[in-house]
Amino acid sequence: MQDMPNGSDKLDGLWAQYREACPDPEPCAGFMPGLWQRIEARRFANAAVLRRIAQICVGATVALTILMGMVLIPQVEKGPVYSATYVDVLAADHPNTYVDILTGDIK
Repeated sequence: MQDMPNGSDKLDGLWAQYREACPDPEPCAGFMPGLWQRIEARRFANAAVLRRIAQICVGATVALTILMGMVLIPQVEKGPVYSATYVDVLAADHPNTYVDILTGDIK
């Protein structure tokens, strides 16, 4: 218990050093606008980082899309070219026309 006043003196000295290192802000008309300017500056810095990441992602996506187009389009052009449509192929496989039915070619 006798150490208590000695500890209290150390604590008072610590508080005094803290007050010297971190003085109270002056109460003035520009305090709140200045505080909001600092808050907005931090918010803008965070948004700038996210904006830069988004720009990098968009650029990488565009580059990947162009690369895929350069690789895939020539491969698609080398593929077989069909001269008939799906309906033409079905009509050739099933020649069920009205004329064929009337002449009796289809049973």
